[in-house]
Amino acid sequence: MAAEPASDTSTDLEIELPPGAAKGAVRDNLEVICFAMILILFFKTFVGQQFKIPSASMRNTLMIGDHLLANKFIFAEPQWAWEEKLFPMRSVKRGDIIVFRYPIDRDQDYVKRCVALAGDTVEMRNKRLYVNDKLVTGPFEFQFGRSPEGPTPGPWPLTRNAGEAEHPVGLWRHADPEVLALHDHNQMQAMNSLIQDGFKDNLGPITVPPGHIFAMGDNRDNSMDSRYWGFLPMDHLRGRPFIVWWSFREGDTDNDNGRVPDGPTDVAADFIDAARHFFTRTRWERTGTIPE
Repeated sequence: MAAEPASDTSTDLEIELPPGAAKGAVRDNLEVICFAMILILFFKTFVGQQFKIPSASMRNTLMIGDHLLANKFIFAEPQWAWEEKLFPMRSVKRGDIIVFRYPIDRDQDYVKRCVALAGDTVEMRNKRLYVNDKLVTGPFEFQFGRSPEGPTPGPWPLTRNAGEAEHPVGLWRHADPEVLALHDHNQMQAMNSLIQDGFKDNLGPITVPPGHIFAMGDNRDNSMDSRYWGFLPMDHLRGRPFIVWWSFREGDTDNDNGRVPDGPTDVAADFIDAARHFFTRTRWERTGTIPE
């Protein structure tokens, strides 16, 4: 007797999906893009953000063209007790490198070092920084910042020549209660008339008011900081840099300033410039370092 042919079990069975379960490729891709954008926005808002150093105010601690990742929640005010235990939150300390909104133009982010806290007495005497009547200096402090060879590292004891000091004329108006009230009401925006020259080498003594800190650039001769525009409100803090993820020389030398992109055209120009000179201008020895 001839064997019966085996039944064909390889026929694909068409399974009917519930209504709304079937999705097209366009919808799949849109969902992935939207989820990625939500993650990026969450990261930039609460966790970290990328910043680029455009000027020499922190040389040589931070170089022009250093790209930083900043921890944005470290200085946040915890709303619940469990937040402080779960996340590494803390108050700003003397010596911290900080990212903050520039009080006179809050659309700009500045990077400086916190040198004094609320209640501290700050004084500049012949280019030396004193906090609570104690000299503050170290390898992080640089003088002769406008030299073509670059700034000279510290420490700078009194026996070491730090150059000729400027002497101010008039009063430093940022300790005036009326000016401090502008900070309290966020009214410093565009008040360029309050920027004062002449006090970078000799200032004070002054006391840092409550809710503020005193910020200075490590490149003492080439930094627009609290000596010029006054105390920094605590609520302007944005975070603390924790890594240089890429360092790129903006020009032929380390002295060439970068620029802050102003629109898509500048962003595209910076991208093209980085692509052209990636291998020749990248500072490989700085990439991946931790700023201190």
